Amino acid sequence: MNGMAASTRKNTGPSSKPKMQRKGVAPCDAAKPVAKKAGPPEVRIFVSYSHKDAAAQEKLQTHLAPWKRDGVTVFVDKNIVPGAQLDPDIARELRQAHIFVALFSPSYLDSNYCWNIEYKRAMDRRARKLVRVIGVVVKPCGWKQTRAAGFKLLPEDGREPERWSSTDAAYVNIAEGIGAVIKTVRREMAAAALHRSRAVAKLTPKPKPAVPKAATAGKARPKQAIKSRKPRT
Repeated sequence: MNGMAASTRKNTGPSSKPKMQRKGVAPCDAAKPVAKKAGPPEVRIFVSYSHKDAAAQEKLQTHLAPWKRDGVTVFVDKNIVPGAQLDPDIARELRQAHIFVALFSPSYLDSNYCWNIEYKRAMDRRARKLVRVIGVVVKPCGWKQTRAAGFKLLPEDGREPERWSSTDAAYVNIAEGIGAVIKTVRREMAAAALHRSRAVAKLTPKPKPAVPKAATAGKARPKQAIKSRKPRT
C-alpha cells in the first residue's frame, strides 16, 4: 500500500519534461520592434500674396490642411520671425520651394514686391524647370492683360471664388488643383531618387566572389621537391 501511494505521488508531481512550443511562434516575437513605414517625401509650397488678401491666404491654408498632414509644408511671409531679414529669408524659401502659388488680385498686380520681385523670380526659376508656378485668382482683376494669361489658372477657368456657388466650393477646386501638382512633383522626386540610386550602383565596384571552402578542402598540397645530398667522401 505504501509502495502504491508513493508511486501515485510521483505520478501527480510536476512533469520534468519541457513544454512544447507552438510551431511557427518564436519566444522573442513579441519583443521584435515593428518597422515604421516611410512617409511621402516633403513638398514645399511658397504662397505669394498681398497682405490685403490675408483672408484669402488663410482660407487656402484651411483647405490645404489634409496635404499639410501628409508631408506638405506651406510657407507664407508671416512665418518669418521678428528681427529676421525679410528679403534673404523669402529668397531662401523661394529657392527651396517645389511649388509657387500666387494669389492674384488687384492688390497683388499693383504690388511691386509681389509682382515684379516674387512672381518674376518664380517665373525665372520655372523657365529653368526648378519650380512649378500656379496662379490662383482670389479676386476679380486684370490678370488676362498680364503674362499670366498664357497659363491655366485656378479655380477652374480662372473664375474668382465670388462667381462660384459658394466660396468653399471654389477653394475645394483650388486645393484639388494644387493637390494634383503635388502628386506630380512626388512622382518626379521618386523617379529622380531611383535614377540616382541606379547611377550609384553602376559606379560601385562589385566584390569578387569568395571561393567556397569545400572547393579547396579536398586539394592536396603539392609535395616539395627533396633536394639530393651528395654523399660525404
